[in-house]
Amino acid sequence: KFVPMDKNSAGLVSSEGAGMVVLKRLEDAEADNDNILAVIGGIGLSNDGRGKFLLSPNPKGQKLAFERAYESGDISPKNTSYLECHATGTPLGDVTELNSISDFFKEKNVKPLLGSVKSNMGHLLTAAGMTGLLKVLLAMQHEVIPPNINLENAVEADNGWVNQSQMISKITDWKVKNKQAGINSFGFGGTNAHLVVQNYDKNQPRTKSDAPVKLQPMSIVGMDAHFGDCTNLEDFYSTIYEGKQHFRELPKERWKGFDKNKKLLQEFGFENGKPPRGAYIEDFEIDLLRYKIQPKEAETLEPQQALILKVADKAIQDAGLDESTNVAVLIAMESELAIHHYLARWDTIWQLKDALRKSNVILSEEQEEALEELCKDAVYFREGSQTPSQHTSFVGNIMASRIAALWDFSGAAFTVSSGENSVFKALEIAQNMLSLGEVDAVVVGGVDFAGGLENVLLRNQKNKVNLNEKPSFSLNMDDEGWLVGEGAGAIVLRKTSEVKGGKVYATIDSIGKNINVQDVGYQEVMCPTFTKPLGFTFTKPQRFSKRSTALGSVKANIGNTYAASGIASLIKTALCLHHRFIPAIPNWKAPKSILKFEDSPFYFPTKSRPWI
Repeated sequence: KFVPMDKNSAGLVSSEGAGMVVLKRLEDAEADNDNILAVIGGIGLSNDGRGKFLLSPNPKGQKLAFERAYESGDISPKNTSYLECHATGTPLGDVTELNSISDFFKEKNVKPLLGSVKSNMGHLLTAAGMTGLLKVLLAMQHEVIPPNINLENAVEADNGWVNQSQMISKITDWKVKNKQAGINSFGFGGTNAHLVVQNYDKNQPRTKSDAPVKLQPMSIVGMDAHFGDCTNLEDFYSTIYEGKQHFRELPKERWKGFDKNKKLLQEFGFENGKPPRGAYIEDFEIDLLRYKIQPKEAETLEPQQALILKVADKAIQDAGLDESTNVAVLIAMESELAIHHYLARWDTIWQLKDALRKSNVILSEEQEEALEELCKDAVYFREGSQTPSQHTSFVGNIMASRIAALWDFSGAAFTVSSGENSVFKALEIAQNMLSLGEVDAVVVGGVDFAGGLENVLLRNQKNKVNLNEKPSFSLNMDDEGWLVGEGAGAIVLRKTSEVKGGKVYATIDSIGKNINVQDVGYQEVMCPTFTKPLGFTFTKPQRFSKRSTALGSVKANIGNTYAASGIASLIKTALCLHHRFIPAIPNWKAPKSILKFEDSPFYFPTKSRPWI
């Protein structure tokens, strides 16, 4: 039975779908005479921090999301007449949420009506918040709140403030002039959000200042890295300074035997039928006792989650942050393509039956069960029985929540996915959070095991892998294509104005702002693959008297780590600034002839030298 907020509900039912809204600053929407459906009055983000168990909701974090959403003097919880609950239908989740609601709103002497769209369409997981928002917007337009269906025996809060009398069981008019609703979204791992939505009334005065907040510089006060066989920050520093490279043969069993399939590799563009060299990670160790991970659980944990946990933990220790503080965690990542192995394990059940039927092969029940297990393990295998990590490892957000739980951080914790721009998007969010004073510090990390079979084969079809025996990076005359790399890095950021003494690796003044090239001593480049001539155009035609700006790329050392490439470049550049050296480019000869550097200020250092 699936009935959100019902005592007899047996658990959640997942569903599928998509939704979208268009957002605009209120003053811009008014100036453009847009059809304004509603106004977002406040948003509160938090994380549960340390609790009984990573997947067990913690009322402390949920209540904190409420408090942060109503911090603005322009909105008040007393005006919230309807609350769209997260209400997953799980006994523990629904009771915890109802207690959090009851504790918070009792203090404000408010009893909002309660409902959940999940009673109609189930749990859309990453899109669940969108369904709640759309329901509230439609309810405001039609001035009617839809009922919760099939609700018979409602869950009640422990303090009795919230009970079945507030659950909407029939179509309910919502005729008040000023409508305000709250929307809960409480995700796996303790990621909490509370959104306050108000109907639009052009005659309603708004006291809240819409003046833009000046973005503040950020200081990098802690770092750690693990790329290829660079297992810590010291290894990484040595690699950058000495111009080392970490490209090696593919580790045995990494591609589960597909590396021996010469025909397959040739079909995907590797003419020699061999997997490319790369900065692969063969294995690494984590402290199971510190991270409170059971040995059996560790066997089923996907490596992305384990590696970023280790690296972020060391970066936080390097920064000297305290536990139980208001710190946000933002992790740049992309979905692990190997997830289809896990999905295929379940598809094997019907596929095998279908194959046996089509082949007229008749097996006993015991033989078919044994064959089924062999086939499933051939596709996706982890030691031991199933564990929660076997399922949640593919939920990206969990990796941020693990870090927040380890340190009992209460700031927002989530992942950011935008391909190779993921880290820079995370940095923009971090700068906004710090500038607005929402958090005391932000942990920004990036992780990608980009040397997986699917990553390499599929990307090689679009852009060829660099197979040069002594590679540099793609601006070099002898190099074409990208180099395989993988790993993770993390930094800790604080508002520069609040850093009083202590270690500072570097300061991020701005993101995406144009600066004078003559003021830049070193430029870390992304290294695209060039297929046509291009040059450099400056706003004022001029010839530069000297080559003042060094170019380089960490990809020449550790390859392209995709979602983690931004953090690798940032950590490299911060180390160069901190230790005051211009890094060497491994195996550099000369720029491609199609690149026009003659009248530019750029040069390519072949040896590391002091940065004076």
